Amino acid sequence: MKRVLLLAALLMPAAMSAALAQPSPSEIIANDDKNGDKAIDRAEWAASPAPIPFPDEADTNKDGKIDQAELEALFAKGPPGN
Repeated sequence: MKRVLLLAALLMPAAMSAALAQPSPSEIIANDDKNGDKAIDRAEWAASPAPIPFPDEADTNKDGKIDQAELEALFAKGPPGN
């Protein structure tokens, strides 16, 4: 019984870490691009599980959506506030 509890205690942080892992830009596009244009617009962003509001600064070409390259550049900057 003690071994089972120890194993569970050791595996829990790994499971929590995996659950909290941030998807990659390509995964975000694949999961949240509902209209198939290979980008995330404001409505798609709002409907997604994104933890922040639509990042206007990521939309570098000002077309109202964030494509994979723009999303990769946003991720490279790190979390908001850095």
